[in-house]
Amino acid sequence: MANFDDCVRFANQHMICSVATCDREQPRVRMLGMWFADTRGFYFSTVKTKKIFRELTANRKAEVCFYAPPKGPLGQEGSTDIGTMMRASGDVVFLDDVNLTERLLEERPFLRPHADDQVIFRIQNGEATFWTSADSERESALERIRF
Repeated sequence: MANFDDCVRFANQHMICSVATCDREQPRVRMLGMWFADTRGFYFSTVKTKKIFRELTANRKAEVCFYAPPKGPLGQEGSTDIGTMMRASGDVVFLDDVNLTERLLEERPFLRPHADDQVIFRIQNGEATFWTSADSERESALERIRF
């Protein structure tokens, strides 16, 4: 039985993820580097001039999908192992926190030229699931981990 600590650990080990938003009625997905995860949720940053910011401002729901590749080569000796995914969906909260912004710019100095437009957001109050190819036929029965 997994818990949210397992989700935090998985996300922090596989920080590049797909982020799904909605642009009116049209879903939008892009790859994004998560900043970090902790017991409160998943943290990201973007700039106010990007579409993702406008989409998240208009609809404060998002889903992320983190991926860990299989241990061996895909399809090796008939293996169906395509790796492990963790999906998490929840509420988007924009964080206006000077200490977090300073930490972000210290840990990611390449963002400094856009410091005035940086926005930090967290995905929280949701649920996460782990999935492997063995779960193909039982997706509706997957354990839902609340956070």
